[in-house]
Order: sequence, then structure tokens, then C-alpha cells
Amino acid sequence: MDLYEEYLKRKTNDLTTLWGIRAFGATLAPTGVSGSTLFSFTDTTGTARTQNIKVNAGSAYIFLNTNYCNNRLWIGYGSSSTPPSRSDYKLGSKLGEGLAGVTADETQGTVTISASFTMTAGTTVYEVGLEWEGTVAGCTTCGRFLVDRTVFPDGIRISAGQTLTVIYRLIL
Repeated sequence: MDLYEEYLKRKTNDLTTLWGIRAFGATLAPTGVSGSTLFSFTDTTGTARTQNIKVNAGSAYIFLNTNYCNNRLWIGYGSSSTPPSRSDYKLGSKLGEGLAGVTADETQGTVTISASFTMTAGTTVYEVGLEWEGTVAGCTTCGRFLVDRTVFPDGIRISAGQTLTVIYRLIL
């Protein structure tokens, strides 16, 4: 078995890889003076969107614009055991969420995105997700889109008082 080919097959079917292709492709696309690049997505309300990721400084129609909207990451957890797909735009059944912390380690070549949740009651977590909050239309419409949804088919049982920590580690 060719492990590299197996890796590529699996990586091209997940939502995070799709986002990497969309965002990095639009960011790295050649753009002339006053040009722009767009990327498409479905926000967490189910609305199809197309937004600039790169645009001239005279325009505010860009996802990374922070003039009107926050630009940050959220991690959520939920109870849906439905397998993930590339068309997911939200968690199946979100139980909770928290603002993610982000750290970069230049010596290790990693970016770590994480959040922790202390359960007030016994909970079985079947899904976790990473959402990106930003400008989703024009320059003043704020929203979120799902970057990753991971499902644990058997669930993770967490007792009251225990903490669930979700960590995304990007290796660059």
C-alpha cells in the first residue's frame, strides 16, 4: 500500500483540506494592482456566500476586514454522530462553544488552536468543530463558517466537573 497516496485520498475528502485549498488558493492567486480574489463558502446559517479574501486597500469588501466584524476562531462541541461531509456548514447538534486561543511556534512550525470546556453535567460528545468568524458579505455583514467538523462514532463520555480540551494543530 502506498501510504502517501492513501494520505492524499483521505486529505482531499475532508472539510479542513477543502478550506485550505479555498483560502490559500485565493490568498496566493496572482493579483494585479487594484485586483481582488474571491472564495465561496456556506455560512453557519446555511447561506451561500462569495467574499473577497484579497482586495485593494481602498475597498472594505474583504473577509479579513475587522472594521465592522470580529475576525476570530471558535471551537464547538455537539451530540450528532452523523458522519461529516464536505457539505457540512454547521455542527449537527451544537451543545456548547468557546472562543479559541491561537498560538504559533516558529521553531516547531506549528499553529495550535484550542479551547477547553468544563462540563456541568455528564455529557457524551460525538462531534467537535472549528468555526471562523468574520465579514461574510460586503463589508458589514458579520457571520461564521465551519472550517472543520470531526465526529467520534463512539462518542467521548465526559463526567460532570471534567474538562474537554479540543486542540487543532496545523503543521506548516
